[in-house]
Amino acid sequence: MLWVLASQRMGPARYSHAAIVLHWALAAILAFQIALGWQLETLTLTTGKFAAFQLHKSIGITILLLSIARLAIRWWKPHPAPHADHPWAKRMAGIVHHGLYIFMIGGPITGWLLVSTSRIPVPTMLYGALPWPHIPGFDGAIRGSAHEAAEAAHSALTWIGIALVLLHVAGALRHQWLLRQPLIERMLPAAPIRLSPGGSALAYGLALALIGTAFVYGGKMRFYGDPAAKAAPAGAAVMPPPPTPPKPAEPAANDAVKASSDASLVVTEPEQSSPAKWTIVPGGHLGFTAMFTGSPVVGRFTRWDGTIRFDPDALDKTDIRITIDMASAATADAMRDETLRGEAFLATASHAAATFRSTSVKPRGSDRYRATGILTLKGIDQPLALDFNLTIKGKRAEVNGHTAIDRSAFGVGTGEWADTDRIAGHVAIDFRFAATRQD
Repeated sequence: MLWVLASQRMGPARYSHAAIVLHWALAAILAFQIALGWQLETLTLTTGKFAAFQLHKSIGITILLLSIARLAIRWWKPHPAPHADHPWAKRMAGIVHHGLYIFMIGGPITGWLLVSTSRIPVPTMLYGALPWPHIPGFDGAIRGSAHEAAEAAHSALTWIGIALVLLHVAGALRHQWLLRQPLIERMLPAAPIRLSPGGSALAYGLALALIGTAFVYGGKMRFYGDPAAKAAPAGAAVMPPPPTPPKPAEPAANDAVKASSDASLVVTEPEQSSPAKWTIVPGGHLGFTAMFTGSPVVGRFTRWDGTIRFDPDALDKTDIRITIDMASAATADAMRDETLRGEAFLATASHAAATFRSTSVKPRGSDRYRATGILTLKGIDQPLALDFNLTIKGKRAEVNGHTAIDRSAFGVGTGEWADTDRIAGHVAIDFRFAATRQD
């Protein structure tokens, strides 16, 4: 009986299997996460920064849940008693262990808070499948101050955590090789220790190799950028590829439209003697290219249509009307697309469609034309000029062209996204489609 009581006071000789698994799993995941966080500083959207950021958030939540489980096991399961050591060393060990739990739990929480208090909170999907909510209760002025505090705390905890990990490893090596105390064996699987005298060294070496591999992989892992920038959407093959990159509309053209009278905003109905009607063939392409921190973000609208009345011999009677479903904006990333449709950008809930209505079409050479008109986006009317090439063969016409808009003029990108230093104000538009003439 005395031996049993003494054993309970001293604790078991080794940590529980659950504690061992969580210890080494968290070590490897933390190594990967730290390296991935550093890699985020060098990535761009075309090299997969958005996908890497989503993975970083998913792993952060995983670390939070595993750390809470590890802390619960430490309280629930008995653990080995500390080895004899100097009082200062015991105090240092206690500080390091408590600090590591603060780092493993506080780091993900500050990251979670950082995402939740962003002016444009991007939804979090754990590994692209499971939605994870934002922390509620941050509105108005408190959102900005909380965001700044979370950003500073998250960065500080990362460097503090790295220092604590190094102290933890140094302490373990000190006990194992300087003090000759079998400390590491308590946190290793029992099987290799029983196999041979060198089993513990082998197991420890393999564990360190696992952590090192995770760190290297986190820093070298490659992500997919914007697939929309690499391949045309399915169904768009009916037209030849557009120029790369699309040329912006000549500024003089839009300036000329801006100088027109307010009467140009009124688009009259086509007369009864209007030109033949052309029907747009499904499968065309309407794309856009914006620059984010110097890298292109390429997207398209998957749902759009229009009516066209056009005759090259009666350009004064031309009538072009295009309607675009703004909720169909797609950049090959679901999280980014949801943000794009939000109030700060396209505000699709209150402004479901954008429209273009021509006011005049002028020839610019063989099969080349310039259409001027009014673009209505987010309820704002602005003059727009677009250049296009037109080839008519029988009853089929093929069109491709380009223009450009200033997103700021339409209120696309508000709050922290209004500044054109991060997202350029210039947005290039390119289009290509086929149309058939109706008799």
